[in-house]
Amino acid sequence: MPSLEDCCFPQPAICRTVSKAPSLQFTSVLKSSVMTDLTPRPDAIPPLVPGRSCEGCTTCCKLAAVAELKKPMQVWCEHCSIGKGCNIYEARPADCRTFYCGWVLDPSISDQWDPRHSNMAIKFEANRILILVDKDRKDAWRKEPFNRQIRQWAAQAVARHGEVLVWEGLEALRVLPTGEQRLGR
Repeated sequence: MPSLEDCCFPQPAICRTVSKAPSLQFTSVLKSSVMTDLTPRPDAIPPLVPGRSCEGCTTCCKLAAVAELKKPMQVWCEHCSIGKGCNIYEARPADCRTFYCGWVLDPSISDQWDPRHSNMAIKFEANRILILVDKDRKDAWRKEPFNRQIRQWAAQAVARHGEVLVWEGLEALRVLPTGEQRLGR
């Protein structure tokens, strides 16, 4: 199975599709964390890490923006039954239907990243990893083991002309191996 860095940070001389999960291919470079910027993909469920699922987790229902519902980042979706699931699951927007956080997709990401406990969701993009952090726990990413892992990803990203962005609530930061750059809202 390709590694996380191979999926998110392809070598610069190689033009290829980008993987949200090692086995699910799509093409797009996102400019923001709004899920509608994602290139449409099939409704097929990608292979999930055994023992992991979205069941009982609604973290993305708060952290991610959903343009189709006019739902901004860091606000609970009006259709979410917190900790249970989506009240319009069968009719949910395509953006929600095709989103899977990195924790359920990549076995190299430890169980400590479970969004229900970490207050963060990982999103893979072309040459970028986004970490959406709950505005009520903005410092969660700075704690271990998260900070160390994020800095490792940042080092891999820099080496491959990619980046790691952390959304501390509504504030974006570019994470570097030894520091960060505030990007604003």
